[in-house]
Amino acid sequence: MQARQNAQEDDEHDDDDEDDQDPSEDEIKEAQQVGLLFDAVGESLGWNMADIEEEDRPLTVDDLTAYLSNVVKENSVPQYADERVKMLDEYVKNGGKFEDFYSVQQERLSFDNLDMEDESNQKAVIRDLLKHEGYSDDQINKRIARYEDADMLVEESEDALDRLKSIRQRELEENAREQEEFARQEEERSKAFYKSVSDSINGLTDIRGISIPREDRKALFDYIFKVDKDGMSQYQKDFNANLTKNLIESAYFTMKADTIINGAKQQGETSAAEKLRKMLRHSSKNHTSYNADEKKQKSVVDLATGLF
Repeated sequence: MQARQNAQEDDEHDDDDEDDQDPSEDEIKEAQQVGLLFDAVGESLGWNMADIEEEDRPLTVDDLTAYLSNVVKENSVPQYADERVKMLDEYVKNGGKFEDFYSVQQERLSFDNLDMEDESNQKAVIRDLLKHEGYSDDQINKRIARYEDADMLVEESEDALDRLKSIRQRELEENAREQEEFARQEEERSKAFYKSVSDSINGLTDIRGISIPREDRKALFDYIFKVDKDGMSQYQKDFNANLTKNLIESAYFTMKADTIINGAKQQGETSAAEKLRKMLRHSSKNHTSYNADEKKQKSVVDLATGLF
């Protein structure tokens, strides 16, 4: 009995596997249409379609989008005539200063162009290296003097030059890594800030007691973050339109917001209370006037009655 049940479960499992493996009619139709579009795009771009492996061909719209996106990304990588230009581009993109990069490269170039036959250059290179290693001027002078006495100045200067080049290259690479890490952290902070503001706006019901309609949430989000072709949001443009005034108002409201809101509430409450007092006074006056007229009328009636 157990064996029969196991066999039945195996058959059902095999049927499920076949269902998972067999594409539906819609999937087949999508694959055919995507394949035709892929071939048309490839031929129009001059690709050799025979070089594309069958397993690499997209079968779905998402596959096609991802394939074309990768092609664009690969073709968008700039080609540099010199590796140093690439390093400069990445360094500046990550927030580094051109001047800092250029000064290090200029120093390396000056090393390459140094006339090492000149004794003054030999001493200068040795001096730079020893200073970098923390030697004092007096210690450096003594060491250079010993190199001269031992007729080792040329050899030591050549070694110092090679070491200085390596040091400058490491400094440049380290600066590039630091800039890249700084850019990565800045991007993470920007994403965290964006998410924080987005979550706050989505859950917004009021601002310091002022009710915010639901339809204003998306409008507020777009006002802050949606940028135009120049990379400016409407909030930035409005704020920058009168920067001094808006800065002062924003700073003052941030500094005094609770006081301003409470004062406005008190003023509103005072106005409402004053309206109520006026209304009560008016009602009381009318009531008093009515009573006086009523008494006057009654007195005349009583007087007339008394005459008869």
